[in-house]
Amino acid sequence: MSLWELLATVLAFSAPVAVVSGFIPFVIVFDGAGAPAVFLCAMALLLIFAIGFTTMTRYLPRPGGFYAYVTAGLGRVAGLGAAMLAIMGYLLLGFCTLPFFAVNVDALVRGSLGGPAIPWPVYGSLCGLGSATLCYFRIDLSAKVLTVAMALETLVVVIFDIAVLHNGGPEGISLAPLGWSSMTSGSVGIAILFAVTCFLGFEATAIFREEVRDAERTVPRATYLAVLLIGLFYAFSAWMTVSAFGMSRITAIASAAPANLFPRGMELYVGRIASDALHILLATSQFAAVLSAQNILARYGMSLGIDGVFPRILGHIHSRHQSPHVASMAVSLIWLIIGALFVLMSVPPDLLYARVAGVGGFAILLLMLLTSAAIIMFFRRSDQQFNAGLGATLFAPALATLGLGAVVYLAIANFTLLIGGSQNEANALIITTFLVFFAGAAYACILRSKKPTIYRNIGRQLL
Repeated sequence: MSLWELLATVLAFSAPVAVVSGFIPFVIVFDGAGAPAVFLCAMALLLIFAIGFTTMTRYLPRPGGFYAYVTAGLGRVAGLGAAMLAIMGYLLLGFCTLPFFAVNVDALVRGSLGGPAIPWPVYGSLCGLGSATLCYFRIDLSAKVLTVAMALETLVVVIFDIAVLHNGGPEGISLAPLGWSSMTSGSVGIAILFAVTCFLGFEATAIFREEVRDAERTVPRATYLAVLLIGLFYAFSAWMTVSAFGMSRITAIASAAPANLFPRGMELYVGRIASDALHILLATSQFAAVLSAQNILARYGMSLGIDGVFPRILGHIHSRHQSPHVASMAVSLIWLIIGALFVLMSVPPDLLYARVAGVGGFAILLLMLLTSAAIIMFFRRSDQQFNAGLGATLFAPALATLGLGAVVYLAIANFTLLIGGSQNEANALIITTFLVFFAGAAYACILRSKKPTIYRNIGRQLL
């Protein structure tokens, strides 16, 4: 893959149109007109994280993502726990997009086209089948599909942004939403929590290390560009959304109907046709997110299969397409089983999305915190000589650890908002997430005792 194909592959996971229409309104609900500044703040935190992250990529020549980073910094026991968290997080985030895709396609078919009502598992299965088919072939095919999808969904948001910028909105274009006073006027902590979750996926650049040209340069560049592009794009779109309805009215309008905020703005400033097209692009955006998640998961499964931690068949690479096709098929099978369980429990698709997405996002936030701490320990413990200063190996990772620690604390304190459920449900899901990490760590301890050769392979690195 080229730099731009890698970028499209990881950026698709964040589903830009879905974020602009689904997450930005919630950031506005909690922080009002200060939402654009909140995204800039989240971008700054993750850029600081990226400093240590990209510096460490020079010394970990094999892929493996956060699994490899945590192993190298905190040891094999923590590393395997991190691997289980990663798999849990990406599995849930990828799976929850399937019912979200189904809901939007159903709205398009019935609402805009006057078609029949079809159960959500049918649409979800078609989305999963399309993703599985593309993942079977070479990664550059997925990358090309994701590039086109990213271009289309980005284009529609840019059209809205330009239309608002040209029109000026009811109160004119003001720089106030980008200021500190606007950001601190609402529940800024909860708003930052939601904003940070919108960036998830940028860290996957390191997972595709073996499948990009000139990995030493491409992976760091793609990581920085992903954070910058996501941050600036969402901050500008949030600014234009605020401007579209006016600083004095935006909080009330968003709170009354957050899901309708962006479609309403699109219809007001671009037209009804663009609003209808938004439903199509929401569906393609969600398909792209599923495809991106499956590609990431397949490579985690492949890494663990190569190490022998999972069945080694998962580490097999297709002789012609050079894809981790067995691990990819395993992901599809797991999603099918999870979907069948939720169908048997008659869980509504919108409720399913809220619960599963919140837990998956929390798992990845924990993983990022562990990785940030692992970067510090890697550069402090290793006997190697590094051509990097304290800024990249200590100060930046330490700041990132403090910032991400605060975000994780906010996630735990406000977990009911993340999942849209009761406190008892929140407590059970938080405990389950931590248990997944400890189960992975316990498995590493068993391997250390029973299968020391496999234990030494954990992390895909020669430590």
